Amino acid sequence: MGQLTMQTRAGSHTVPAETGKTIVELAKQHKIVWGHACQRGVCAQCRTFVVEGAEVLNEVTKEEKLRLRKAERAEGYRLGCQIQLVKDGDVTVAHRPY
Repeated sequence: MGQLTMQTRAGSHTVPAETGKTIVELAKQHKIVWGHACQRGVCAQCRTFVVEGAEVLNEVTKEEKLRLRKAERAEGYRLGCQIQLVKDGDVTVAHRPY
């Protein structure tokens, strides 16, 4: 099992990477503050920058395509409520709300 490193304004937190759960779900599970409101890909309060490990994440969702500009997605931005780990590996993400 890989490691998930979550970078927030309060610091960096490393937890076991669990497949099938979103970044927001994992943050809540481990009591890490990761801003979010809707968990449906609408509010973008969970805007997340994928620092490394994009290859172990799910494809960009239709919600992300509707909410994030193409240029943002190309830079590595995703929505924490939509990102799921789909295979084992190390991932580093940073909470980057607007």
